[in-house]
Amino acid sequence: MIVDALEQAWQVWAELGRDLDEEQWRRPTRLPDWTVKDVYAHHADFPAGTAAGVAAPEPEAPVTHADAAALLAHMQQPGGIADQTSEEVRTTALQRAGSPTGELVAQFTDLAPEVIASLRTADLDRKVDYGGFAVVPAGEALRIFLMEAVVHHFDMAAALDLPIPGPMAGAPVRETVRLLAETADPVALIDAATGRGTPPVFPVLH
Repeated sequence: MIVDALEQAWQVWAELGRDLDEEQWRRPTRLPDWTVKDVYAHHADFPAGTAAGVAAPEPEAPVTHADAAALLAHMQQPGGIADQTSEEVRTTALQRAGSPTGELVAQFTDLAPEVIASLRTADLDRKVDYGGFAVVPAGEALRIFLMEAVVHHFDMAAALDLPIPGPMAGAPVRETVRLLAETADPVALIDAATGRGTPPVFPVLH
């Protein structure tokens, strides 16, 4: 279940945040000009954002994307939303990274368990607004949030010389692989994976 996988992922973030020292927070990651704290701060808003999305009234507008893969593919079009918002995302992360580390870590140690508990009784088929530009089923939005948690944990783990997938092994990694595979062009993915050609498949996200 997506909620179980997300709970595991956010517990990993809680444990990581509790263990880091000041030097580790400042380490550069494989994302150009992003430190560990920048990456952590970027994802630290996801628990609160998830809670707000589920608590908000259901949008009257129809679903724009039936699943997470369709939404990701739409966002990743050349010149699309991912490109248009990349600088805003970075600026927001840097601003958030100015917060005390304890405040960032509390999003996963204190708030995230409350959010997970609420998700267990929530209707994950209900529509939710996604960033003001899409309407998707709540469960599909959670799949993207989980993918973000896994990918960005790998970014930090690589910078910190921690094992990968490490504690993200199991459901979080499986669900992330599934989503990324669904987002890729299916024919190109099958041909490349079976050695029947070298069509461009990756990256799926940028």
